[in-house]
Amino acid sequence: TAIVPRVFEPATVTVLTTSRCTAACAHCNMNSGPARKETLTYAQLEHILLQLFAEIKPLHVVVFAGGEPTLLGEDLYKAIALCKQHGTVTRVVTNAFWATSKEAAEKKVAELRRAGLDELNLSTDDYHLPYISLQRLRYAWEAAQNAGFLAVVLANCAGPQSWLSPERVEQIFGQPDPTDTGHLHRRFDDQGTALTQIRIPGKTMAVLSNASVQRLGRGLQTMRDEDLPTGDAGDLTEHGGCPWAVRSAAISPKGHLLSCCGFELEDNPILDYGDINSRPLSELLDQADGDLITNMIAIFGPAKIKQILEQYWPDEVSFPRRYRTYCEVCNDLVHDRKNREAMYRHQGAFVSSVMAVRDRLT
Repeated sequence: TAIVPRVFEPATVTVLTTSRCTAACAHCNMNSGPARKETLTYAQLEHILLQLFAEIKPLHVVVFAGGEPTLLGEDLYKAIALCKQHGTVTRVVTNAFWATSKEAAEKKVAELRRAGLDELNLSTDDYHLPYISLQRLRYAWEAAQNAGFLAVVLANCAGPQSWLSPERVEQIFGQPDPTDTGHLHRRFDDQGTALTQIRIPGKTMAVLSNASVQRLGRGLQTMRDEDLPTGDAGDLTEHGGCPWAVRSAAISPKGHLLSCCGFELEDNPILDYGDINSRPLSELLDQADGDLITNMIAIFGPAKIKQILEQYWPDEVSFPRRYRTYCEVCNDLVHDRKNREAMYRHQGAFVSSVMAVRDRLT
């Protein structure tokens, strides 16, 4: 029997190791915080990673995020080392709460490097500052610069009212000379388009991930209109399909395969494909690749689906807010019951177009 290749398959997988976090940031798209307890054990991590290595070729990057992944301690180091053994690049996204001093930061960074970590992402913005001081970020940043990482990234989410703007981050952490290790290369231009990064051989690339804040997760309840960017986001339907759906999949803290890590999707009826602990990853990947609504999101994009639903079936959907990003639209598409049911009822209208695109991609 011929093996039919998947059209949509991940090249990057984010393992959301835990929902627990030392912070409870107002903008957290994952709703993480100190009160949450869901955490993957090392036995679960090993089971998940070995299936990823066997099933996805090539698997370019495994990202360990959360919540706060360093709360896993030795289990995180062992998971990083397992990825290293299989030749997969690893990245950790952390708030650097552990950098309580220069010595503590250097110790943690050394432990991560010994485990085999390739890239370190440090999160800092107005929403992290009530929990993690800039001094801790400075300790972590300085310790990481000469540790041998491929890249060290400052992840900053900012809006028009943000004190810790990308410009201030550059003033505090950056160096003026682009050839210096500490020079910050911006990830996005002023229009939000990803910029090409050129790595200097033998040097750690320092990147500022200068993202605009979004109203997702906890932010749906805590953020104000004035916290959000005010400029015109343009016509989101012009950007085509979602580039992250399945192709940048995630594993939840319960061990579920998710379409992406844009916002909390665990137990979502559409974009949570099931439990890796009870079903083979190959089955879940086939399910994700064959799911019609997932294909609609990947091919048309959530903004185009919203536009079509509003044009033909306006009374069956509800999109009550202003949208600036794919993720905000997608959040209301898949989490709002009324919108989900409209997609279920009318997904047949998309079948021929989806099949035509899949045939071309195959």
